[in-house]
Amino acid sequence: MRQFTTRQIVLLGVLMEVAITLIHAPAQAADYANQHAYWTCVIAAIVLCLPIWAMLRLKRRFPDQDLMQAMVSSHPVLGRMLLAVYLILFLIIFARDLRVITDLVEVVLLPLTPIVVVSLILLLTLAFMAKGGISTIVNMTEIFVPLLILTLLTMPLFFGRNMDFSVLRPYLHPEVDGVIKGSWRMLGYMADIMMVPFVISGKSYNGRSAWYGHLLGTAFLTMLMLLSELVIGVPILSRLFYPSYELVRQLQLTDFLDRFDLFVAALTVPTFLTKIGVDLYVTSLAVKRMFAHAWGSLMVWPVGLLGYVCSFMLFSNIVQIYDFSREWTAVMIIFFVIMPLLLWMLLRPKSKGRGGDDKASNGERDSSSQKESQHGGRTGQDHL
Repeated sequence: MRQFTTRQIVLLGVLMEVAITLIHAPAQAADYANQHAYWTCVIAAIVLCLPIWAMLRLKRRFPDQDLMQAMVSSHPVLGRMLLAVYLILFLIIFARDLRVITDLVEVVLLPLTPIVVVSLILLLTLAFMAKGGISTIVNMTEIFVPLLILTLLTMPLFFGRNMDFSVLRPYLHPEVDGVIKGSWRMLGYMADIMMVPFVISGKSYNGRSAWYGHLLGTAFLTMLMLLSELVIGVPILSRLFYPSYELVRQLQLTDFLDRFDLFVAALTVPTFLTKIGVDLYVTSLAVKRMFAHAWGSLMVWPVGLLGYVCSFMLFSNIVQIYDFSREWTAVMIIFFVIMPLLLWMLLRPKSKGRGGDDKASNGERDSSSQKESQHGGRTGQDHL
């Protein structure tokens, strides 16, 4: 498996934590936490520190494997059963994110195009992205995530007098109950950062890359939440489906650039697509890990079409995704907060002196790696 630099893993972590979260999760947090909604990002980030720590300890035991390989190699039967459950979870995440970005593109960019056509066009893009492998996705992350970060950093310079700091009063008297409820909604989307260890080997997923990515993603979400409160206002913010887009619409550089939001959308939509490409890649990779002789690249189209159908069957409109956030956070806590701790206690690498079982498993891994090298050439291990 290819090794990635710390910078690449940091950007990938920021992508998974920020991309889909900033679309409509800030509105849900502001609906409960009011002017102290920015604290919801911090509290959710603190909760995620424990599973990240557990993942780092677990990845030290399997430096040359991703988490799905570690599950299957440690417990072939139970590992595949657990992997089947994670496969369903990844499929729902992919369907959810595809439905969210489809509705956003239809509302903002293509209001006259049927939503089924918009979703199918996005699916074609995502399928080719996932077939390119994790290296292609990481390279795209290096392009689009810095643009997203640069956009967020320069936005306060353009707002200037539009920011009203009086909306944050009282500063030191937050509604604890509202902040906790808002943090519950944010946690369901920020927990997507826990998908990174499922596709990255232990040598690349080290402490610096994991913690820096988490810290940077939390900082930008907090800054975006503050900007939304200061510019839009809490009463309006809590009633918007796309608060981040409404925030960008407030940017007006000159009379000529009064639709500056289209330029920002052209930079951020590819970032969202890259995140959903990771969802599709993880789901397809889970199928490959479950079945040793499966060709992962052939699984991209069936899995993508299944997610395409599920995006309309599970969520008929964006309101259902908005309301489903309360129950969805409980699912994410079970599989991305509690389960990493259990895996850390249970998974152990098999000893090399076991004999037949180890030789058989090594033979399966060698045969699969040979097929990958024949299919992908020099970069075969980076592809499905």
